[in-house]
Amino acid sequence: MELSENTPLSLPLFLLNDQLEQRDMASPDLIMEVVLDETLLANLCQNPKAEENMSINLEDYQLHAQQAEFEALLNAQHQAQLLLNHGPVLSAVLSLDNDQVFISPPMEMMPTFDLGEEEDS
Repeated sequence: MELSENTPLSLPLFLLNDQLEQRDMASPDLIMEVVLDETLLANLCQNPKAEENMSINLEDYQLHAQQAEFEALLNAQHQAQLLLNHGPVLSAVLSLDNDQVFISPPMEMMPTFDLGEEEDS
């Protein structure tokens, strides 16, 4: 996955339960969308050591229900975090006040930067 500033990052979220391993990864329960601003991208440009991880709390994000049964969750109280592990590998966690947890599959990523150096052809 490539990341760049001021672009949206969309992460599929799946309810964490006993059926998670049998789920179709093409049919998430929710989609979390967050715009990668300068601060968030700077945090994601780190690569934690093998035994470490980073947690980044998200304040500004949007949720989109992909399954009708999760529409009501859009108005519920929730908290979102991005988790960064060695690799770097990115995943997301959404926690609700009713103790439900949604997670995204871990994705390898590579931040990219626009240095303003356009090549003239």
